[in-house]
Amino acid sequence: MVEFTSRDGKPLVKREITLADDTALSLDVALWGDRAKLPDSKFERNPVVALKGVLVKEWNGGRSGSLMQEGHIDFHYAGVEAQRMQNWWTNSGSTAEISAMSVSGAPSAGKNARWLTLAEVRELTGRFSETTETFNVSARLSLVQTQKQGERQPLSYMACSAPREGSTLRCNKRVDETGRCPACGSIGKGESRLNIRCQFTDSTDSTWMTTFHEGAVAVLGMSADDMRCLESQSLDELEDKLRQLYYSIPLHLTVRAKGEVYQGEPRTSISCVNARVLDCADHGDRLLAEIRHTLGAPSA
Repeated sequence: MVEFTSRDGKPLVKREITLADDTALSLDVALWGDRAKLPDSKFERNPVVALKGVLVKEWNGGRSGSLMQEGHIDFHYAGVEAQRMQNWWTNSGSTAEISAMSVSGAPSAGKNARWLTLAEVRELTGRFSETTETFNVSARLSLVQTQKQGERQPLSYMACSAPREGSTLRCNKRVDETGRCPACGSIGKGESRLNIRCQFTDSTDSTWMTTFHEGAVAVLGMSADDMRCLESQSLDELEDKLRQLYYSIPLHLTVRAKGEVYQGEPRTSISCVNARVLDCADHGDRLLAEIRHTLGAPSA
């Protein structure tokens, strides 16, 4: 449960839960007010729940829900769906690989998003698009920027953990030394987040991308708290640790291309918003399909 104050001074209480069902998909849903204040014991041991009146919104390719004021959450629903969910969870669901539809504000490129090489990604920076597009890229981490113009570059920061008003997304603005957020005015304990600049490499090119928290955690294989501890060490120790990660594993990157105006000039900003270990079998099948398409051969 999180208590915070909205911009207009109204006290708010929120709890975010993650729902999963036998489609092996999950959705984050925000509970507000008295529902958020339910004891933790109500949510322990993965109970089967039924919700009515959930507002689902799409944002940057992801989905999240919020239980409306007139909605309802039932921990004792006895319908056939509840029994089906319990059977699924007991037999296979508790160990199944669940795919998240809600990714903490980070867009996810769906199965239908295009796959690009890094050479094609680099070409996008020379264009300007009024729409935001998301792509898939397979590459390896080759460098993390730890210095800029001779000055040590921070890789983590403390962010406001209060939810944005009317949203299930967190504020995530940088807080000051006292924990106060200059954006939403809330005061509380900030949470560590990563924001790093990475160079990725594939067989066609190398490209620098700003890599936001979710992607950075996956790329580095460490939490923001772990990185803050590492940053307390010398620069040589930090770089030695990072060097062990370079070219180590193939990654599936979710890349966002967004048009913006910088110093009066239109450009396209390229950033990595999510990452995970590349599914080599799936990637091989996709490359094989491309070869068949090029040769005009029927698909397998």
